[in-house]
Amino acid sequence: MLATPGAVALVQSPVGNVLVARTGTNAFTALSDVCTHEGCAITGHSGSTFVCLCHGAEFNSSGDVVGGPAPTALRQYTTEFAGDVLTIRP
Repeated sequence: MLATPGAVALVQSPVGNVLVARTGTNAFTALSDVCTHEGCAITGHSGSTFVCLCHGAEFNSSGDVVGGPAPTALRQYTTEFAGDVLTIRP
């Protein structure tokens, strides 16, 4: 699912859903799945762009707005990748 740089996924965890992008060989970005436009859950992606299906807001793998009505970037979480395990912290 996230085997190569450029891959993106919606990851389900006990504390909620997280948008994850593999940005390099050992680098990941983890983002909130809550759209900053009207709070809809972001459940879609097109290539390496996350898409809110409610109103069409688009975010890049860093969480920055690249299209649509969202006013601000997505919240970003801290990631650590070691021993083939990705850890995500708020």
